[in-house]
Amino acid sequence: MKRAAQVRLELLSDTVRARGAGVLLCVAGAVACVTVGYAFNTRLVEKRDIEAQLEARTRSHHRVERVAPDSAAAAAAIERELSVPWSSLLAQLESASADVSSTVALLQVEPDPAKRIVTITAEARTLPDALAYLERLQKCTALRYPMLESHELRKDDSEHPFRFKIAAQWRT
Repeated sequence: MKRAAQVRLELLSDTVRARGAGVLLCVAGAVACVTVGYAFNTRLVEKRDIEAQLEARTRSHHRVERVAPDSAAAAAAIERELSVPWSSLLAQLESASADVSSTVALLQVEPDPAKRIVTITAEARTLPDALAYLERLQKCTALRYPMLESHELRKDDSEHPFRFKIAAQWRT
């Protein structure tokens, strides 16, 4: 019978080599983590500086003047000025001049929020055209009591148009 050959395992020498490689790999990983952490911190500081500069510029460009009303009357005056129903008022002025746009030119719309009155200045080729425009305004739901305030024949213009003013109250 043959005798089996003895097998000798040297586990100790391989672990020493593996341990050295592991330590080297661990040190390399730690250096990489420190490098990435430092780069991240640098970028984070740059980001904060840029955000601070942007906020400072935004504050300097968008300063809002705040007026503190001294009394209830001042607050009510501001509220009246802000409550003008511009969209409906201008839409109805435009619809009133749709049919007579070639004969009537709207020159100025001037509101008086305290009295809730709007003054409309326009020019027409003839006085009947101006009166037809006034009749259309009297049918508007946004205006109340439109009346002809004044009219004049413009002699300094070559076409001699009639300039007229209409005053009306607006509805809310």
